Amino acid sequence: MSNEQSPSVIPSLLTQEKKKIKRDFRFVDMIFYTIAAILGIDTLGAVSSYGGQALFWILLSAVTFLLPYGLLTAELGSTFPQEGGVYEWGKMACGRFYAALTSMFYWISNPLWIGGTMFVTVVTSIKLFWFGDINMLFGGNKVSDTIITILIALAFIWGTIICVLLPMRTGKWLATVGSILKLVLLGLFVILALALLLGSHATGDHLQFKDFLPTNDWSLIISGILPLLIFKWTGFEVQSGAGEEMENPQRDVPRSLLGAGSVAVVAYVIPIAVILLALNKQQIANSSGFLQAISNVLVVLPQPLIITLKVILVPAIIITMASSGATWMGGANRTYAITALDHAAPQALGRFSSKYGTPLVTTLACGIIATIAMVSAVLITSFGDGSVQSLFTLVLGFTVSINTLSYLLIYPTYLILRYKYPEVKRPYRVPGGKFGAWLVTILTTGYAAIAVFFMLFPTDDVIKQAKVERFPYEATQLTALGIVVLLTIIFYYWGKREQKQELSAQAASTKEAGSLKYVESH
Repeated sequence: MSNEQSPSVIPSLLTQEKKKIKRDFRFVDMIFYTIAAILGIDTLGAVSSYGGQALFWILLSAVTFLLPYGLLTAELGSTFPQEGGVYEWGKMACGRFYAALTSMFYWISNPLWIGGTMFVTVVTSIKLFWFGDINMLFGGNKVSDTIITILIALAFIWGTIICVLLPMRTGKWLATVGSILKLVLLGLFVILALALLLGSHATGDHLQFKDFLPTNDWSLIISGILPLLIFKWTGFEVQSGAGEEMENPQRDVPRSLLGAGSVAVVAYVIPIAVILLALNKQQIANSSGFLQAISNVLVVLPQPLIITLKVILVPAIIITMASSGATWMGGANRTYAITALDHAAPQALGRFSSKYGTPLVTTLACGIIATIAMVSAVLITSFGDGSVQSLFTLVLGFTVSINTLSYLLIYPTYLILRYKYPEVKRPYRVPGGKFGAWLVTILTTGYAAIAVFFMLFPTDDVIKQAKVERFPYEATQLTALGIVVLLTIIFYYWGKREQKQELSAQAASTKEAGSLKYVESH
């Protein structure tokens, strides 16, 4: 496994920072950590709003995408368990710049997600459950609403950042608690939705059997449903960002992915099936978010219980959002910190906290980027011409496309490493030999390619449904993508320049030491 760096310089830098890392990541922790990453409740309603065929596509994608993706990641994570995960895989497969681009896509989508659609979910939950109207204005006017929204979002963003900075032995509990709360929320929703159905509260026109069959509207399927599902299925490799903090990655990675993946499938399929079966067509169309879906089924409860539940739901939702954000950032920040330590980005971004053993600078950078994204989004929404829906369609589109672009680069590394390093011991192998290896790579890469293309260039039907114009949508996506690629190039050559300076300094130091030794000997 060749490296471009001088082994006398870079390994010492890596070793110095890695000494701060603590092995506090156990098997059970890995399961909940992965569940926190892969199971998102914020898009369940959005998936369901596509109608009965959504259930067909979620089942098909679970078999043809999630399963191959899990098998592929299990082999990579157990065979190459270095800290930094996807960066190390990309570097070994295709070189440092390829790995730098992969890790940049992987890293930067997280603060944009947290400072975009995620904080909106938090604010929406407060308005919906505590004030009864998602369109209400805090303080009664736009100015006060803007100020209060920003303050709430700041508390959420930086509270999440603090959780990411905590040592793994503490931060992993947020993932555990958040995962349990997600499952409880989903379980509560399923019970209430079934009560709604059995109690004859859900009157109106319901879906028929034919509505659950796939339609011939391929525009909606490939540009709307599949990209959203692929985005929500991802997260298996997040734990590998902390590969050297695991107690036994060779044994625990495959087992934890199997457990987390099974939970995710059940936790997605059952609630979506219940939404489609229990609610009428009008309620499904109006349940574009999971929060609204919950609100629709609360009518089966007595009024005092509804009020109590609404009070409890908001902090529970905030914790689940924070657990997802902290989990993703925890893995991605470690990945980009290792990128910097390997001189594929500015070295300052590679600093780990000596006290907590967590990536310090990349995490703080995430907080700053998320804050800028959030303030910009709030100001544009409050005082600009755009609507909340159109603005966050742009934000979500960019987040999904950038995140999925990283996977478009990650999946092929599996097959390349299979052929490039056949002698490396693999505690777990994808079944089926070379055929199995090719199959899982083709399926995952194919899905990622479809999702990326149609997120950047949606079909006319999806553009119309999102209520945005094509030019501003595509211009926003491509401009932002260009900025990220340009930033990657700048950071990469910044890191190479620092590497050359260190090599020059070391050479000068070695030469001076040799001269002194010569003088002393004579």
